[in-house]
Amino acid sequence: MTEQLAKRAHAPFYTVECASRCQLVEFQKQEYEKARLNAIRARMAETEMEYRTREVIDGALYLLQKPLNVMTALSNNLQRSGCSVRTPGCMPMGCALDEALDAGHEAARTLKLSLPNDKHIPHAPVNINEAIRDCLIISADHIDACGIEVFWRASSDLPMILCDDITVRVLLRMLLDNAINAIGENGATAREVRVISRVGADRMVEVCIQDTGPGIDRAARTKVFEPFYTAWQAGPHHAGLGLAIARQIVADLHGDIEVRESNVRGSTICVSLPAC
Repeated sequence: MTEQLAKRAHAPFYTVECASRCQLVEFQKQEYEKARLNAIRARMAETEMEYRTREVIDGALYLLQKPLNVMTALSNNLQRSGCSVRTPGCMPMGCALDEALDAGHEAARTLKLSLPNDKHIPHAPVNINEAIRDCLIISADHIDACGIEVFWRASSDLPMILCDDITVRVLLRMLLDNAINAIGENGATAREVRVISRVGADRMVEVCIQDTGPGIDRAARTKVFEPFYTAWQAGPHHAGLGLAIARQIVADLHGDIEVRESNVRGSTICVSLPAC
């Protein structure tokens, strides 16, 4: 012990100084990374809220249109059948239908006015692996709290994709959250999520996220991308918007999203995006 202290006492000053500088540089790097991720997290929350608002309003308009169509058809049938004031029971029904139709169309107009304005967001080359890494770090606390183990197999030679860096991170986080929700359902076989990033067909950049949940029935593989459709158990955070928003983002990026067959229990959702 005495010899070690003696050696440390006679250590060159520049060695101690270099060590201090290295620690300072490392601390600055860590602080910069924290600030960068916090800024990304805030921008993701804002972008996700805009997509959720738009998806809710679009979904509400779609659902509202169905009863409006039914009432319009009934009103037309009443008119064709010669229903008039002199026909007992017809006039009250016709008035009620007309009032309901006017109220429904007014509600639809109000909803359309509430849609967020489209923003022109400039696109730039984005490294999808860096976007996946950020999403995994941002979601790390949620993943750990759920006791889930994530395995990521990344291809190192992926081409860049042309998109908004925040929007693509929102997309990836939506898919990751969907996988976490699936593992929380009855019938999950394990607590694992696998992420694969690679070059797919036609040089498309492909990201597949596989969970070990109960899986998605073949009949529901297209419905899961519809607004308000959910196969999960009823809950306050299962509104059925996550995959609908993911589909909209992928469509905006001129890509494709699908539920694929897998040789293991669970579901695999793959996104293909055009490379630069």
